[in-house]
Amino acid sequence: MTLYPSARQHDRTSRLGLTLVEMLMALAITGLIGAAIASMLTAVTYGTSSSRDIRSLVVKNKTLSARITAAVRGSAQLLDAADGYVVLWTKDINGSGVPDLLELQRIELDVATDELTSYTPDPSATDVAYLMTDDFEAITTALIGSGDLVGGLWATGVAQWPITLDAADPLDAELVSFQLTLDAGLLSDTSVNAVSLRD
Repeated sequence: MTLYPSARQHDRTSRLGLTLVEMLMALAITGLIGAAIASMLTAVTYGTSSSRDIRSLVVKNKTLSARITAAVRGSAQLLDAADGYVVLWTKDINGSGVPDLLELQRIELDVATDELTSYTPDPSATDVAYLMTDDFEAITTALIGSGDLVGGLWATGVAQWPITLDAADPLDAELVSFQLTLDAGLLSDTSVNAVSLRD
């Protein structure tokens, strides 16, 4: 009887573990699989986030377009318009047949801040009557500066708001067409709208 195992038995018992090279290869393969899974999850997460952001931008654009459309459609007369602003005669409250301060609304895009703001009269302002031939762009600019027209922010991230009328003179316009472009980071959404005035 021998106390030492044979050479064949010794080889079998020493081969039960992994060599250092085999261990390193297994770790490298596991690392590659882990990196592939991580990059796939990152891509899926980015895609989901991007889809959510574009849906939010589209909803914001539709909501803002509807708000502008309602303001124009509900007005009695378009007093002035150019790319980035409109001045509306909301309604003839006192039946005078001419626009008064308390009947004006200006919607304007500030290109420096990309903010769309609606300016409406301060109820405490002294009412003033205007002629249809007055320069309502200059008048409303002065009224905003004096505080008689108060701004209410409608939206941020508005990149463009070009406006087209169906007549050369805004007073004769019956149809207002506009393109509204909203930006959010690298995403952008544009809508084209046309609205006729109430009268």
